[in-house]
Amino acid sequence: MLSNIINSKSIRNEILDFIVNILIDVNEKIVLNYFNKLTPKDIDIKSSTDDFVSVADKKSEDYITKKLSNFLDNTKIIGEETAFLDKENFLSLLNEPLLWVIDPIDGTKNYINGNENFCSMISLVKHSFPIASFIYKPLQRQFIYAFKGIGAYIFDLETKQSNKLNLELDPLNKIIGSGGTKGIPEVFRKSILSNLRSFTKRVFVGSAGIETMMLVTNKIQFVFHGRVTPWDHSPLDLIIKEAGGCVYMARFKEEFNIKSKGPILAATNSNIWDEVREIAIPQSNLYRKRLI
Repeated sequence: MLSNIINSKSIRNEILDFIVNILIDVNEKIVLNYFNKLTPKDIDIKSSTDDFVSVADKKSEDYITKKLSNFLDNTKIIGEETAFLDKENFLSLLNEPLLWVIDPIDGTKNYINGNENFCSMISLVKHSFPIASFIYKPLQRQFIYAFKGIGAYIFDLETKQSNKLNLELDPLNKIIGSGGTKGIPEVFRKSILSNLRSFTKRVFVGSAGIETMMLVTNKIQFVFHGRVTPWDHSPLDLIIKEAGGCVYMARFKEEFNIKSKGPILAATNSNIWDEVREIAIPQSNLYRKRLI
């Protein structure tokens, strides 16, 4: 089962239908019910003063986890919120051959502030690499997904039809992208941020899932993040690559996997990837060398 889990069209359709229903249900029953209704007691701080978790995050992760348990005979699941609470178990799960990865509300800060740029994401990971990823933006009822080697698609929730996503390769007058440098050592972070501000047009989004949707629908051309997580970057990596884009870890141009560390860069194509990388982390920058 593990070796050919997404090779069968019928199994892919089964997975798609199952995940679509979970993500719609969790948003209708929990996420949207709390939107613009959270009180201060419903919000906690995690690792830093701008890293938030709400009661909606916790309840929706619990809901998704229970629904996914035993689906495809796979009981191994990690979510953003449970990983924060039990880091030892989280690290051990990264070695599982097949794993569900959940981000119940990606863009929690936006969600808490009443900003529409939030989504829910689920990925299926095999031997550390994503093989299926799903993103749902509930306020617009937008659903995007990908299967490894099959392509990336936008799914029409009314007609139940999938339309393949294809990135446009024509360059814009100025490269437009999103992301941030959080997680990069401070001695390098400021120069990288300054370079991106000087030579690209940057828009702030605050959600890896929404940025992924924007890139594969040709609204931006790159996403740069200073650090990666399994739940944020499994969907970003797989969906953008399956739509024809280019995704690598930014320092050494390595493939992303759920154990990766450091900055990541996704772009519409390899030419833009190379250009943005040279802007952000020039060849002469010590951060790009294996000395740091």
